[in-house]
Amino acid sequence: MAKRKKKKHRNILIRILRGIFFIHLWFWGIVAGLCIIYSVVNPPVTPLMIQRYIVRGHPIYKREYIKLEKIPKRTQDMLIALEDGNYYSHYGFEWKMVREAHARNKKAGKIRFGGSTLSNQLARSLFLTTKRNYLRKYLEVQVTVIMEITMTKKRMLELYFNYVEWGKGVYGIETAARAYYGTSAANLNRNQSMQMLSILTNPIKYTPHTCAKSASARERMRFLQRYF
Repeated sequence: MAKRKKKKHRNILIRILRGIFFIHLWFWGIVAGLCIIYSVVNPPVTPLMIQRYIVRGHPIYKREYIKLEKIPKRTQDMLIALEDGNYYSHYGFEWKMVREAHARNKKAGKIRFGGSTLSNQLARSLFLTTKRNYLRKYLEVQVTVIMEITMTKKRMLELYFNYVEWGKGVYGIETAARAYYGTSAANLNRNQSMQMLSILTNPIKYTPHTCAKSASARERMRFLQRYF
């Protein structure tokens, strides 16, 4: 009787593990397929846009897309310096940043810091949501690996600039530049670029015109003024 129960429990465990494995395969296959498509085709919409529209009622402004080569090199360099200095040399993760974020979260008793690279942030913007929890982080790691395998760094950076959140219903630097400054991102001057990039940590609460009210935005501005 005991052996029969043990065998039954073992069979249940095997079925559960098999189910988890096939769910992962299904997830990997969908993400990989979309990544291959997104290597050459621009996503029409993202889960983040849908989440913001349904949950918070943020409108989705008419989106404007801009090629990476048209974004000023200085603006690109500013973003990388602020968010991920080793972007072009790592494979999606900066383990030192992850360890530091984990230690800070443990001390805070909740998830407040992510230690995210640009690749991680793009994974969230294209495939996931803003909800902070360990499940999202687990999925984010897998999406990041798949993106790093299937996309070039330049394509990923282009997608980042065009899909990251820059305000309530404002997605992408070209849409944001036109909304806030009435010009193309290709024409942003040094100060405008700094103001735009300084609010990326909290684009829902602040705009480039109100960035001076944010302590983190002011800190980012000082960094950019010092090095650019």
